[in-house]
Amino acid sequence: MIQRIDIAAMRALNWLKKQKPTTVKDISRSIQVLSLWNELAIQLIELLQSMRKDAFWETGTPLLDTARACSALAGCGMIQSDAIGWILGQQKYDNWNNNEIDTAYALIALGDSGVKNEAGCEWLFSSYGEKWEHVGTTALIITALLKQDRDRYAEFIKNRSNWIISKRESGGWNYIATSNLAFQALVLSGELIELESSVQWLLGKQNKDNWGDITLTALSLISLKLYLNKLI
Repeated sequence: MIQRIDIAAMRALNWLKKQKPTTVKDISRSIQVLSLWNELAIQLIELLQSMRKDAFWETGTPLLDTARACSALAGCGMIQSDAIGWILGQQKYDNWNNNEIDTAYALIALGDSGVKNEAGCEWLFSSYGEKWEHVGTTALIITALLKQDRDRYAEFIKNRSNWIISKRESGGWNYIATSNLAFQALVLSGELIELESSVQWLLGKQNKDNWGDITLTALSLISLKLYLNKLI
């Protein structure tokens, strides 16, 4: 299995390094992958930083993209204090935009940057209910809580991890993006869950050397690296 992962990952990494990402989302994901796999990312880091306007990245989804950029750069040891301050300044009534996805991404970025935010975590935890009971959404919420306060929310994380597993079919969760979010949350949770079938499902979705586009390929490479780190 390890050899198969390595071969698939090397093909995908070679493909990814040939791409020319132009969006903050694609650039941030690419940086995350390259740093995880110990590949040089300096050109993409410089490009990402050049796209910032003052303390944030001004796009159609500034909160999400600023959060993604902060997480990617934090993974390279580059904490964006001013951008983190901007993210905190967008928090209203304990959350971000009264939206679970925005709040999860903000908390993930804060956690990656070493900043705890108890109010945001409590809002996610106390507000969680049937309307948010989707695999991708739940995976993002688990990831946010793991990065913020693993011990405090351990019971919730275990419960929701088991729920995610219950929704798995033939190793995956229908869509590549959703499957990667679910897989990454499960690996980060540290639960003793069988994930080899999900790895095989993901490898089976690879189209020669990629998973369809930059973001999907990056997410898949992140999942594979997290799994390899778990095995070692």
